[in-house]
Amino acid sequence: MNSNKSKKSWIAIGIAVILGWFGVNKIIEVTSAYSAHQKTLVDVKSLADSNNNINNIPNLETLKSTQANIQQSISKLKEIPNLPGYPYQDAQNKITNLNDILAKIDSKIKIEDEALVNLQTAQRLDSEAAKLVQDKSYSKSWQEARTKWEQSISLLKKISAGTFVSDTAKLGITAVERNFSDVGTFITGEEKSLQNFSAGVEAAQRAFYFTKDTTNITLPDLLNAKLQWQQAINSLAQVATNSHLSTQLQSQLGAYRNNYREVSKAIDDIKKCTSQNTSSEISCTQSISLLNITKPETLTALLPSPPTEEPVVASARDFDHSSSRLSDSYGDTESSDYTDYSGGSNYSSYSSGSRVYVSGYTRSNGTYVSPHYRSSPGRASGFGSFRSGGSSS
Repeated sequence: MNSNKSKKSWIAIGIAVILGWFGVNKIIEVTSAYSAHQKTLVDVKSLADSNNNINNIPNLETLKSTQANIQQSISKLKEIPNLPGYPYQDAQNKITNLNDILAKIDSKIKIEDEALVNLQTAQRLDSEAAKLVQDKSYSKSWQEARTKWEQSISLLKKISAGTFVSDTAKLGITAVERNFSDVGTFITGEEKSLQNFSAGVEAAQRAFYFTKDTTNITLPDLLNAKLQWQQAINSLAQVATNSHLSTQLQSQLGAYRNNYREVSKAIDDIKKCTSQNTSSEISCTQSISLLNITKPETLTALLPSPPTEEPVVASARDFDHSSSRLSDSYGDTESSDYTDYSGGSNYSSYSSGSRVYVSGYTRSNGTYVSPHYRSSPGRASGFGSFRSGGSSS
């Protein structure tokens, strides 16, 4: 009995000595820290188990949140001391496991951030391109729009498959490639019309040269003039009637055809004169008067100096995932509705049957496209199908 009392006394004395050495507060602090370390280990196990497959993380925001949680957990694990009774080794093992997961998450975030930047830049370029061709007169801005759509396509194609925005990028590629194709067809048609028109005007100048001296016209001159007038008419006939040169086309084509008839009549008269009379060709030619030949306008006169164009600047509020569908002015026009490739859309369209004023502009090869009126392609903003009206095909 006395022995038990003695043991209890010694235990009480020991506890008193320990409390005296460390203090009550210190003991409580150590105990709390140990409990916190144990809880950290439990939480870390749950965190690691739920993120072993990072492909299950649904979006970039959650991915970055998980990255922050893992970084915080590693910091807490590093606080576990290497002392007897502490789960130091268990903590080190979990740090290694979390670092492996963190490396994968860091790599995926880098890929996702790059993909998002490419997508946002592509959307901005698309919006800028749409603004350049929307409610604007046809000018060099259309070629700038084509370049921007080309850059947008390049960025969208850089987005890796399996990223959070890859599906959106695929829809964007389809939409912008159609924009790029349409505006390219439109520009190609306009340039081809300009080439044909220029060739026709130049042929008309050569034709007029052969008959400008009405006092000294020969049959060979008339034959050459007729050939050149025919070439001029043929070239102008290849100019699209809805091109930016439609007004000049109509005014010149009528004059060229009249001149062709006058020269043809003079040739017939000379041939008739020489066949019916003994007169020489020279005397027959001298009797011909080409009073109805209209002097053709020069290319410079038809294509005056271009005005200075102000740059088009798209504001931030215009960068709303918009794009445009340009009706093919030189081919068949399909019709379809569309939805914005990122989930919503706003329509901003103008009628494909309207006429717009086209400012003059200088092409890269130095030739000039004169101001004019022409039919405007139908368009509506938004990544998606941009063909005006109708249902998706």
